[in-house]
Amino acid sequence: MIRVPDVERRGTRSQAARVQISLDCMTLDVLDARDRVMAHFPVSIALKVAKRPVGELHVTVKVSNPDYTVDPGNFPESAELNALGHTLVLPPGPRNPVGLAWIGLDRTGYGIHGTPEPARIGRAESHGCFRLTNWDALALLEYVAIGTPVRVER
Repeated sequence: MIRVPDVERRGTRSQAARVQISLDCMTLDVLDARDRVMAHFPVSIALKVAKRPVGELHVTVKVSNPDYTVDPGNFPESAELNALGHTLVLPPGPRNPVGLAWIGLDRTGYGIHGTPEPARIGRAESHGCFRLTNWDALALLEYVAIGTPVRVER
């Protein structure tokens, strides 16, 4: 069991100038136009080094309560998914693998999203996306706009 404070958010969040992800530290920082940290979140990254994008990406889509489309072709190691033989769409909800928020990036199949398993944040175990707790993903959704740069560094 994880206990977190039920903190009320007040007002609107300032717009981020950019997001910076450190693969080595497994952190995500939201920065303003003067490079001041507006928010700092632990993040999970891809288990396989080859699946970790490095460089500048951009936010292309923001979705609250997303569904999750599973393409078995993206998970060749999963015998269960490959036996399915077709794409599967999981509806929004608290157990959805991408959690309560999806922030799509301009690299096909990559995004920043929440998770129904917050205890697993801060590890190298995802398939390539950047995972945050649901509450951090919802906060990030408010900070970023379409086009916000996302810099990924080692």
